[in-house]
Amino acid sequence: MKKLTLLLILVLTTTTAIAQNYGNNGNAQGRPRFNQQEFRRHMQEFITKEGNLTEAEAKAFFPIFNEYKNKQRELNMNIHALKRENSENENEKAYEERLMQIARLNTEMAELDSVYYKKICKVISAKKFFKILNIEDRMHRKMLQNYNREPSQRMKNKK
Repeated sequence: MKKLTLLLILVLTTTTAIAQNYGNNGNAQGRPRFNQQEFRRHMQEFITKEGNLTEAEAKAFFPIFNEYKNKQRELNMNIHALKRENSENENEKAYEERLMQIARLNTEMAELDSVYYKKICKVISAKKFFKILNIEDRMHRKMLQNYNREPSQRMKNKK
C-alpha cells in the first residue's frame, strides 16, 4: 500500500511539473507559442519605422503586402507538404510527377511575386519596397536569433 501511494505521489508530481513547463502560452523549452497576429503587428511597426513609411503609405501598403504574404505562405506550405510526402513504395514516375508539381508551384510563386510587386509599386516606390524586403529579412534573422537564445536571455532583450 505504501509503495502504491508513493508511486501515485511520484506520478502526480511529475505530471504537475511537466504541465507547469508548458504553461499557458509556452512549451517544454520555455519558448512562447507563436502568435501570428502579434507577429504581424510587430512586423508592421518595425517595417513602418525602419522603412520610413508615412501613415498614408502604411495604410495603403500593408493590406496588399499581407495579402501577398498569405498567398506566398500558402504556396510554401504546399511545396513543403509535397517534399515531406514520403512513400517508399512509390515508383520513379510518381516522384517525377511530384517534382513537376513543385516546379509548377515555384512558377506560381514567381508569377505571384511579379503581380504583387507591380501592385505594391503603385502604392510606394520600388526603392522603398526593395528596402522593405531587406528590412523584413533582417527582422526574420533577428527573430530567429532571439528565438534560439535561452528564455532568460530573450526576456532581457525584450526590455
